[in-house]
Parts: sequence; structure tokens; C-alpha cells
Amino acid sequence: MLLASCLGLCLALLLQSCAPHSALVTIPILPNTTASGQGWKWTSACRVGPSSPAGCDPSGPNLGWAQLDGDEWNLGGPATAGSVSMSLDARGGLAVQGDLTSAPPCTTATCIASSANTWVRGFPSVSYGRNQCAATTSPPESPHLRLPIQVSALPADLIGTATYASQMSDVTYDIAYDMWLNPSGTTTPCKADGTLEVMMWTDYDTTALLPDGMKLGVATIPYAVNGTASPGTGAWSVYASNVSAGGHTVPWGGTVWLVLNQADIVVDGTVSVDISAGLAAVGTLLQTTYGWTNFAKTYWLDTIPLGAEFGPASGDAYGAGPTRFSLGLSSYCLTLGTTVSKAACPS
Repeated sequence: MLLASCLGLCLALLLQSCAPHSALVTIPILPNTTASGQGWKWTSACRVGPSSPAGCDPSGPNLGWAQLDGDEWNLGGPATAGSVSMSLDARGGLAVQGDLTSAPPCTTATCIASSANTWVRGFPSVSYGRNQCAATTSPPESPHLRLPIQVSALPADLIGTATYASQMSDVTYDIAYDMWLNPSGTTTPCKADGTLEVMMWTDYDTTALLPDGMKLGVATIPYAVNGTASPGTGAWSVYASNVSAGGHTVPWGGTVWLVLNQADIVVDGTVSVDISAGLAAVGTLLQTTYGWTNFAKTYWLDTIPLGAEFGPASGDAYGAGPTRFSLGLSSYCLTLGTTVSKAACPS
């Protein structure tokens, strides 16, 4: 009996040592010294792609696995009002700079949304994944994370990590992940009824906060600041807009916001967030509030941008005041097979 027990224990230990383990995988996005000097600059004629001698390019430059996306979708006014630019420094970090004497919304017939009714004027970002409504301009992807991917097939430990510092003066803003999901695995996604935008805010000013009437509840999502982990118990407020029952949204999609509580926001430092846990929380709240079912099996994640929304300091949807800000993003990566406390980007 003793021999049999020893043999059984040894066999169990052997099988355990041979069992597959989740290997650490890092998808580096920034810094990227190979793309040093690349950039993007807003003009009133080119609101989404950068301007070029030939006109407006369809998309920003690629940075390895990702792409610069200016996305000044709701910024109106003449080019003489100032500038919004993105550029990579010699170390491969990203500098976003806004200096506008006037930042009215875009209200002409050629605007992407001529009556958006929001303080947001743009979302300059670094984007990983499939471009909404412009899939042919998408950047290449890492073989470790091919998008679109069914939410239920996402690794349980997809972590986003970024190191940033910001200077915000005359501005309403948030720093956020802005993920897009669709109810199909199409490789050419475009905003439609059922499209879902999920934002995770890690920094913002109080003017940016959403109305209490849009709040669905709170969520628990692990995060870490400068390597110190928090379970995130009830630390995220959840808001929703343009979402209804039966998996429906307005024709251009609906939005769910995961907003880190103000006592926990990170103005500068290294922040890791559990993206997998965030999407799981969204699925639970959609089911509880709107009766959506099988979110993880019926939705595909298309893209994972990280950047800063900005608008006039007044927070007025139709305000045109000065807007000045800067964001330095020195590192950004996606990791698999780790925890928020251990996730780190290569320097």
C-alpha cells in the first residue's frame, strides 16, 4: 500500500509538471524607437487621418503592432484656431499636444456626427486591432492576439499596462482604453445597431463625469498602480448610453463606461488594468440591466485603443473655449499570462 501510494503521488507530481501553463506573452506597442519621428497633426480638412501632400491619408502611421489614430471626429473651427498633434520622440514614446484658442464642435454636413451633443472633440490614441469601418487600414497584429476574437475565447488574464504623465490646463478630459465590440466575427466591422463601445477611464477631471442617471452600478476589476495591486472591489462606476433590451443599441452603437472612482484615479504613473475582467463585468451588467444574454459568446472584440478624450474646459457640448493639454505616453503594452501586479512593458 505504501509503495502504491508513493507511486501514485509521484505520478501525480509528474503529470502536474507536464501540464500546460499559461506562458507570459508581452505585446509591446510603446516605446517604439524604430518609428521615431512618425507623427500626426490635425487640420480642419483632415479630421480622422493625417494630412499629407496628396490630401488626407486614410489612417495614421503604424507603430509595429499598432497605429497612431488622431480621431478629431468632433473638432470644428478653422485650422488657424491652433493645433492637435501626435509625435514619437527619440526614445520611442508618444507625445500628444493640444493648443487650441477655440475648440467648437464639428457641425457641418461633412462632419462624422454633426449633432453629437458631447463635450468630446477628439480621441488621439494608439490603436491595436481592427479599424472600425476602415478595416483595410488596420495595423498588423501580433500572432498572440488576433482580433476580432470572441469574448469567451479571450485569455482570462489580458492586461493593459501604460506609463503616462499629463498636463491638463484649459480642458475637459479623460485618459482611457476605448474598446469596440460587435455581435459577429466579421473582419470588416462597422458601427451599427448592436455595436458596443467599452471605455475604461483611469484618469479624468470632474467636468468629464457622466450624469448619475446613466449609472448602472459598480464593478470589481483588478488594477495596479506602479506595481501595487488592488482587487478593485467596487472601485469602478459603470455607466451606459444608447443601449436597450435584446442586444440592441442606437444605429451607430451604444457605449458602456467603466470609470475608476475619483479617489483612485492616476494622473501619472504606471497603470495596469485587467481588460478581461472589465469585459466580464460589462457582460454581467448588460444581462442584469437590459436582459442581454450570452454576451461572451455572441460578441467579438475588434480593437483596443488607448488615448485621451478632450474638449473645452467648460464641458459644454457646444462650447468653443480654449483647449490646452499634453499627454506623454512613455510605454504601452498588452500582456497575457500574468497579473496586474506583475504586468510590465519592456523599456
